[in-house]
Amino acid sequence: MTALAFEESGPPAAPAVLLLHGFMGSRRDWAQVAGALSTKRRCIAVDLPGHGQTGNPRDEGLWTPGGCVAALADLLARCGGGSVVGYSLGGRLALQVAIEHPGVVARAALLSASPGIASECGRNQRRISDEALARRLEKQGLESFLDQWYHLPLFEALREHPRFPEVLERRRRNDPRLLARSLRTMGAGAQRPLWGDLPGLRAPVLFLAGERDEKFVDVAFNAVARCPQGEAMVVRGRGHALVEEDPEAVAREIAGFLGAA
Repeated sequence: MTALAFEESGPPAAPAVLLLHGFMGSRRDWAQVAGALSTKRRCIAVDLPGHGQTGNPRDEGLWTPGGCVAALADLLARCGGGSVVGYSLGGRLALQVAIEHPGVVARAALLSASPGIASECGRNQRRISDEALARRLEKQGLESFLDQWYHLPLFEALREHPRFPEVLERRRRNDPRLLARSLRTMGAGAQRPLWGDLPGLRAPVLFLAGERDEKFVDVAFNAVARCPQGEAMVVRGRGHALVEEDPEAVAREIAGFLGAA
């Protein structure tokens, strides 16, 4: 049994799809998307380490990208294989699952996600930045952190969305100490870069980005250019937080991409 908490919906015999949330999220973020997909899919929405009911797992290996990816691949394998979908942090992990465990992944859909930071210098800078954020969480608490985090330009579209207060309420359920640990151990500076693996990726992969999230639109098209079976889609009028801003469009694009897989 996995130490990762998860929730299933849809027919048990249907093709499986793992749903992986972003930083400060939980499996509940996927409720609307899973509701749409679960008519034809066995949706398995996971709480990543430091989040939701997974919380602080005793298995130290789960606090590393490689260990978490292995556990996710094992979960999908016990369902007979299937597809993996991830947003932001979850998207980076989903891509690594597809790369390192090709035998269990039929397709991968990555929302507002990157194959990582290519240069060692860039990863070092990110680790320094994430350490500063982690210390802020530990010293100032969650409410102050949320205020600063969601005033980043990345989340401008989400701040304008009527669902934003609901998102904030869900984020307030987090433990700041566990979020700090997640930043230190699962951030983009801690995860190995995956750019060099893209040409050998066997599974078809979809990079989905919001039109207003220009950085990740560029990432999507740059990544797809390296993937033998890559596809990029842009959701018009949306920003980084696609799952929150437009779950209907996300479900529609994912369903179309997964097809009969």
